[in-house]
Amino acid sequence: MKTILNNLINSFTTDKSGFSARKLSAFVGVITAIYVTVKLIPVAAQIDALYAWLLFALLCLGIVTIENVINLKNGSKPKDNEPTA
Repeated sequence: MKTILNNLINSFTTDKSGFSARKLSAFVGVITAIYVTVKLIPVAAQIDALYAWLLFALLCLGIVTIENVINLKNGSKPKDNEPTA
C-alpha cells in the first residue's frame, strides 16, 4: 500500500519515478466511467456512455489515436503502410 501511495505521489513530479500520466488519466477515466454510468445515466443510455468513456481511456493510453477515430467514423480505410487500431 505504501508503494502504491508513493508511486501515486511521485507521478506528479518530473522525474522517472511514479506512475505515468497516461496510465493515471486512463485509470481516472475508467473509474469515472463506472461511477457515472452506473449511478447517473439512465439504463437505456448506459452502453453508449460506457463506449465513450472507454474510448477516452484508449485515447489516454495511446492505443487509439484521434486520426483512427476520425477514419473509423468517416468509414475510410487505412492506407497500406498505416498501422490499424
